[in-house]
Amino acid sequence: MADPGSTRREGRSDAARLLLAAARERFAVAATDLLLPDQARLTEWQRVTAAALLSRLVRSIEDELRVHLAERFAEHEALVAALSSARVPIALPILERAQVLRDAELSTLLVRRVEEHRFWTARAPLTRDEYLFELVRDADEAVAAEAMELVIARSRRFDRFQEPVLGKAELPAELQHKTVWIVAAALRHYIVQQHQIGAVDAAVEEAAGALIAGYDEGDSLEARALRLAKRLHAAGRFDGPALVRTIEDGMLPFFLAGLSTLCALEPGATWEVLADPRGRGPALLLRAAGIGRDEAAAILLALNARGPIFSGQEGDATAAQLELFDTMDQGSAREVLRLWQAHPAYRASVARISTRARPAAEAA
Repeated sequence: MADPGSTRREGRSDAARLLLAAARERFAVAATDLLLPDQARLTEWQRVTAAALLSRLVRSIEDELRVHLAERFAEHEALVAALSSARVPIALPILERAQVLRDAELSTLLVRRVEEHRFWTARAPLTRDEYLFELVRDADEAVAAEAMELVIARSRRFDRFQEPVLGKAELPAELQHKTVWIVAAALRHYIVQQHQIGAVDAAVEEAAGALIAGYDEGDSLEARALRLAKRLHAAGRFDGPALVRTIEDGMLPFFLAGLSTLCALEPGATWEVLADPRGRGPALLLRAAGIGRDEAAAILLALNARGPIFSGQEGDATAAQLELFDTMDQGSAREVLRLWQAHPAYRASVARISTRARPAAEAA
């Protein structure tokens, strides 16, 4: 028989271990933040808005899973009551404690959505989407239909208070699947630990599988924007002036879709280059896209007028970016972008190795 005193001592020891781990984690995060170069840091507003988007995303997935699970465990009254309590989050606190939401791809998407909202709200209400609504009235029925689909998809980006919303239907398929499974795992943890119910895996897997099966990445705003941009480009109607109008209207997703089409990149790669913390990305993309100098200057002005994507940049970067644009030819720019045409996993591996190898190289 175990010694009760020994058990209590082990419990205190475990509590001390957890306290130590929490303290170390806090200071490790603080140290990482302190060592980041200024241009790589997010503003407080970006942090708060991204955190709110993440919370809403997790909750939207959790709510659907909870409905499925409440039906499957109808005989367990206490669990059904907990799952049906809309005001009490279950998955998010578990995921935050486990620190499993620190995903680079998800973080990139969150920052991109924060910037999209900032670009959108920077425009006066009467001038937003002016170009897009012209396309809704286009003589080409296919263009008009796809433009209307984009308008409808855009309406899902905001709640009734015009705050940004990130629903499960706005994620790339692989990231959506991964997020659904991690939220499902958090709910499993809750059911087993708090309600002592065994044999839950089949029900949780079924609920998550049903949610994943009903997902169509083609319904996302990014997919609709890309289809419209490609259709216009195929008709010879998407050029420098059109690209200027997309960014001046505050439609960052449409701008990214158009720039991606002109550079033969996927929008995620285009965003990665555009968000270069050293500010070289926009000029590189515009030169690779074959944009004229006047249009490039207008786009760079529009990008910088709304403030830098990363908070560390100071002042108006337009002059330096335009100088880079002038000194680089289209072929050289496209050569640089070839890495971003590679598979995302390959790019991620190249970046990871390069980042880890830099201190050793500098020391040598």
